[in-house]
Amino acid sequence: MVVEIVLLKIQFIIPKLQKDNHPKLNLALMNFTQKTFFYIAIFTFGLSLFVLSSCKEKELQAMQKIIKDSEKIELFLIKNTPINPTEQDSSKTYLCDYEVFEKISISSEQSDSLKTALLDTTNYISDVEKKCMMMPKYAMRMKTKKDTLDIVFSDNPCAKAVAKNSLLKTPKKEEEKKKENMFYVDLTAENTIIKLIQSFVPKKE
Repeated sequence: MVVEIVLLKIQFIIPKLQKDNHPKLNLALMNFTQKTFFYIAIFTFGLSLFVLSSCKEKELQAMQKIIKDSEKIELFLIKNTPINPTEQDSSKTYLCDYEVFEKISISSEQSDSLKTALLDTTNYISDVEKKCMMMPKYAMRMKTKKDTLDIVFSDNPCAKAVAKNSLLKTPKKEEEKKKENMFYVDLTAENTIIKLIQSFVPKKE
């Protein structure tokens, strides 16, 4: 609102001064206008970053609440190309539309250590969006009484994750459309989540 008022005043003053032919005032006004637009651009950019950061913070908080309330974590290896939901094989398992080709057995202690890493906020970047291709290799599934949370992880070319939260259907609501929410999460280069996963995956001989 303040920005709009300033712009309206500038649009009103410029033609008037140009008509009255005040060279010094015109030059001063031009400088003022340039500076005003410069500061408006900075303000707008800063505001957009703040909004983006706030949205990601809320997504992370929602995701971490499910993680905290979940039971044992399931760990999988997945193919790195997503499959369109309409083309998925009902006999196979998919997490965030990526096909599972192997389930990794982990102990309760390993599951707990993964949960601790997932709840560690220093593993995430909330104010920057990485511009790199998503090439996931690993996936996790966590369940509570009402929710299920699937997360797929990519470590190359950079650390990213996609999380998908689905409201579990009850027998009485089988006809209802499943509510889903998918969002991207950026991870720090030094995150402990992927390092833990890699330590739990058996090495191929």
